[in-house]
Amino acid sequence: MENISLILSDLDGTLFHDDKSISDFTRQTIIQAQKKGLLFGISTSRALVNATKFLDGINPDVLITNGGGMAFYKGERIYTCEFSSAETQTLIKAAFDVLGKDAVISIDNENGLYSNSKEELGDKFWTYNDFSNFNEPAMKLCIKTLDKEAVTKIASSIGIENVDMLPFSDIPWYKLSNHKATKEKAIQALCTHLKLPAQKIAAFGDDFNDIGMLKLCGKGIAMQNAIAEVKAAADETCLANQEDGVAKWIERLL
Repeated sequence: MENISLILSDLDGTLFHDDKSISDFTRQTIIQAQKKGLLFGISTSRALVNATKFLDGINPDVLITNGGGMAFYKGERIYTCEFSSAETQTLIKAAFDVLGKDAVISIDNENGLYSNSKEELGDKFWTYNDFSNFNEPAMKLCIKTLDKEAVTKIASSIGIENVDMLPFSDIPWYKLSNHKATKEKAIQALCTHLKLPAQKIAAFGDDFNDIGMLKLCGKGIAMQNAIAEVKAAADETCLANQEDGVAKWIERLL
């Protein structure tokens, strides 16, 4: 058995099948691993309000949401990092100034998910907001564009050094978050809380915002369906999400 105490998995493109389902095999493998004393956790860009809605029958010991904006251990919040209300307002204004009045923006925080485009509202968790008078913090502010220069100008409105900005690989959006609201920063806080070396964590991912997590942990595993940059950063590659790659890898530990 490898020297692993905690398994962390991204959701979309990793633990989930493409239709957002989790197979019975994956569910039972995770439950069996927890019964044998392994900790299991989720590390996702999804907001808290919709991070667990598809996890029927799985109760993660660790939950990292909002791309690292919050981290929980057995229900106790141990880490929070976000843009302040003032920073969020400045970024919103900059987005409209740089991209024009039709700029499409989404924001998530611990209160909910917001978008100014009704076409982009994916499910019941989203609320329409035109952001003309938005006065809340943001754990993640996403902008519909792939223009890196434009996004850099927007981020610079509060100091580029204060912002972590990453594109999504599968949709034409950029994600902006506090530079300390990353999966790897949340994991470092978790390690401190649990007195657990990162070397004892195995992490699975498929997209840009998983790279730091895979590099930090003792075993970084890229999905077969991951983008090339993730595979290059990983220690190894497992089967694709459609083939229950995470569970097949965990099965080796049991």
